[in-house]
Amino acid sequence: MRAEHITPQSSIEPSFSASRFPDCHDPFWPRIELSVLRAHLQLGEEVSEARLALAARCAAIDAASEFASWRSALRCRGYRRLEEVAGHASGRALSVCYRYFIAAAVRRDLRTEPAAGGGTAHG
Repeated sequence: MRAEHITPQSSIEPSFSASRFPDCHDPFWPRIELSVLRAHLQLGEEVSEARLALAARCAAIDAASEFASWRSALRCRGYRRLEEVAGHASGRALSVCYRYFIAAAVRRDLRTEPAAGGGTAHG
């Protein structure tokens, strides 16, 4: 999987629906466009927009926890967004790892049954 497969190619790319990004997005990390994620994971209509958005939101929360020390170290060095270090190999690698983490967590979440009560567990 290449990182550009789960991020929009342009800011004017049409989206699959009105819900383009997970609603808990931390501006430090690259945005994950839901329609592009849906296409990358080859998800059909059996996965609703709401379920995909929830899975992506949970994945973003888990990723924020997993990569918190990286974010903290980069913020201490004055970087406000990961894209500011995209010119460096380690910045590109961290961005790719973040995107892979999100895709894998969403795939894992969608392959499991919803938790009791209709929610989706994360963490």
